[in-house]
Amino acid sequence: MIVAIPQLLPPDLVAAINREMDQAAFADGMQTAGQYIEGIKRNEEMPGGTGTFTRMNEAVQAVLRQNNDFQLLAIPKVVAACLFSRYRPGMFYGDHADNALMGRDSPVKTRSDMSINMFLSDPATYDGGELVLDTDTSPRAFKLKPGDAVLYPTYSLHRVEAVRRGERRAAVTWIQSMVRMPAQRQILVDLALVLDWMLKTLPGKPHEHVEFRRLQKVRSNLERMWAEP
Repeated sequence: MIVAIPQLLPPDLVAAINREMDQAAFADGMQTAGQYIEGIKRNEEMPGGTGTFTRMNEAVQAVLRQNNDFQLLAIPKVVAACLFSRYRPGMFYGDHADNALMGRDSPVKTRSDMSINMFLSDPATYDGGELVLDTDTSPRAFKLKPGDAVLYPTYSLHRVEAVRRGERRAAVTWIQSMVRMPAQRQILVDLALVLDWMLKTLPGKPHEHVEFRRLQKVRSNLERMWAEP
């Protein structure tokens, strides 16, 4: 499941993050690279642990906690700390799949089921820098507006094309879902979308329709069977 979420981050938050990034120190992105990444990653990332990083991360985390689309699609149990990155001319990130376990310097590991890339730069201000995701049929490229996001399975091969002009900025994080299996998450999402359609379409009060209540019960029981709270 690859889903674009428009305007996930509000404009005022995007502007605030960009102001902080204008003044921030950056480090070589290889410091957070996983195994087998040598030679295919060239970018810069904000170090964690600073007051600036903490403020930015918590602001993004608050948006994710409150966004209904994100909560519905990811069914999150744990959302890792964000990674704020920039790509200047000549920088890129070749084909890779993200680490299965996050938190290599922590005694507590987080399984990464889904990844989310939140765009921070106006696409008109840089050339190249597309996020390219492998699909079952062909690669799919994303270069979205500031505040837009792409949610995708962490196991998918993906890359960031080389930037030729300007600067590409993004915030990325990883989600451990309460529902581990992608096929099961997809079923729950499909049922939630049908229930939402019924709420908007059925005459009168949808909760009075036995069909609605039964379908709602089915989704709840499947969630009860599959969720790992």
